[in-house]
Amino acid sequence: MADSPPVTTNQGSLYEQFGVASTISHQELKRVYRKLAFTYHPDRNAGNSSRMQQLNRAWFVLSDPDRRFKYDQSLKLPLTSDPAEKQPPPRGAHRNAKAKWFESLRRQSTRLGFEAAQSATRALATRHKCSQETYEKLAESIVRDLATDVQNKAQLARKAGSAPLDLALVVALLGIKQHCEQLLRACTANEVSQRDIREAQLLDRMWDNLAHGISRDIEMQLGGNPRMLKALTGRRV
Repeated sequence: MADSPPVTTNQGSLYEQFGVASTISHQELKRVYRKLAFTYHPDRNAGNSSRMQQLNRAWFVLSDPDRRFKYDQSLKLPLTSDPAEKQPPPRGAHRNAKAKWFESLRRQSTRLGFEAAQSATRALATRHKCSQETYEKLAESIVRDLATDVQNKAQLARKAGSAPLDLALVVALLGIKQHCEQLLRACTANEVSQRDIREAQLLDRMWDNLAHGISRDIEMQLGGNPRMLKALTGRRV
């Protein structure tokens, strides 16, 4: 299994999609990504969901040091190579590569979940006029859940039709869905508390933040936003 992206796309290299040089630092690239995401996010009047998906795919590769290194190396490779020069991998190399790939996927989905949680906590704290810390404590346990059972979630993501570069996003969404199911079971057995309501608000907002990076078809394959607040209280706000 490989996590290396194609060298170029219809829009040029991944760096060209951001309009930057390949020598750009991680922090500077992150600032460029956030600036472009602010411009093209579908929630904005001038947003562009297709462009936003393209940026998210490029950021998925370039934001991770291992993937960025492999991508940079691929840009330097010749278009063809002599098969006779290829040597068989050492015993166990495939297994180790697979384990590293899943670990990379785990880190990426956790990072995406953390960023979605940060955005959600700020928005909800402002909306409900409460301390951001109120939601941050709930977000910690949700983000931790995203790091569990990644291999099984990756298989489910592929069954849903996820493209390789969208896997981390879909794995994160599946983690949120799993957490929603746990919360629903807990609330079925006990009375719904104010803490449960805030956790439901956070899960709904995190889902929407992440789902902007995938196609609507894939989101529907996952069942769409679980709408936990509505499930627990009958309301959506």
